[in-house]
Amino acid sequence: VRQHYLSQGLRPATATGYLNETRAFYDADPHVLWITFARGRLWWAFAKPEVHWIGGSGVAHGTRYRETLDGWHDHDLDDKPLDLERLSTSLTQLAGYRRTICRVAQADYCLRMINAQVDPLLVQMGEARQRLERHLAAAIARLSWADFELLVELILTRSGWRRISAIGGTMKDVDLVVEQPFTGERMLVQVKSKADQAVVDDYARRLGARAGEERLLLVCHSPQGQLREPEIAGGRRLQIMVGAEIARRAAGCDLVGWVIDRAR
Repeated sequence: VRQHYLSQGLRPATATGYLNETRAFYDADPHVLWITFARGRLWWAFAKPEVHWIGGSGVAHGTRYRETLDGWHDHDLDDKPLDLERLSTSLTQLAGYRRTICRVAQADYCLRMINAQVDPLLVQMGEARQRLERHLAAAIARLSWADFELLVELILTRSGWRRISAIGGTMKDVDLVVEQPFTGERMLVQVKSKADQAVVDDYARRLGARAGEERLLLVCHSPQGQLREPEIAGGRRLQIMVGAEIARRAAGCDLVGWVIDRAR
């Protein structure tokens, strides 16, 4: 096979590559996992050992093929689609391979994704993030009311909201008014250090009586009991954000250092 390609004027390295591809196609046993990329996903299969002859010139299609054991699969073992967007480019870059068969350098990673196995490093990172957010929530609960209100404003600003005004007591029941510059959507924000369900229900009742279609948000770092979102006349919704969620948003907005400095 190699000599055939050499006789066609190909370089020795190229001829050897074609030889290796031919060996892999003919000699790989049924336990070898084959992968390919198509339609925006990773596909995988196992092949039966028999090689079948199609015939023809090989221009429009190959002249030989091997059947898969049970077809090509584009989901992992947890039935989650193997979309290219959720895979590392260290693996998906193989989609640009110009020839037919090659070894997969990221074989361990590929098998882990197909088997729906979580990377141990990612597990450790997730546990570390949970610990950080738990401690961050405790630190946020120690902030003064003014610092807590400022933290909420910073989270909203870094999340794309623009402050229209910081009311801080001038307008009853509202501490912040913010706006989404792109959509023009407005939101009224009430900041509470502590609140129970009675406070939430009363706040929802009073805000529900206001004219307007602004979004409504109540932020509380130390809720008293489990707070539920009350129904408001007109189908409006009062969104509630409490300790753990505030900590997640603060961490996501790179405000960990800010909280540490203010909670000393």
